Amino acid sequence: MPALLRNCLVALFFAAACLPLPAHAKPWETLNAQQKEALAPLSGTWSSLSEQQQTNFLAYAQRYPKLNAQQQQRLHSRLEAWSKLTPEQRKRAREKYKAYKKLPAEKREAVKKMVRDREAASGVPATPLQ
Repeated sequence: MPALLRNCLVALFFAAACLPLPAHAKPWETLNAQQKEALAPLSGTWSSLSEQQQTNFLAYAQRYPKLNAQQQQRLHSRLEAWSKLTPEQRKRAREKYKAYKKLPAEKREAVKKMVRDREAASGVPATPLQ
């Protein structure tokens, strides 16, 4: 019995050794100047983001130089607003976005109008929904 147990443990060890190592999140200091400029609003919270979130934001940074000044400013303001949300607020925002994307086109337009009307009534500038 001990030989069987030892063989199982050895097999388990080798199987575990064959698994890919998880990649680690990228420290802010390792980003290049272009990435830091694009993602500046996230500099304070960068280390708390998951690797997947960082990867997603780095994709935005890659497209950042192609944006005009107004689009760059809009991206920065949205990133700043996102960075100020609590994890629970982010989760709710993702859930709402997923539900919104499942709506038929005409209902999405109705939701856009409703949001714009609410924002206009509250005096908060409307942000374009895409």
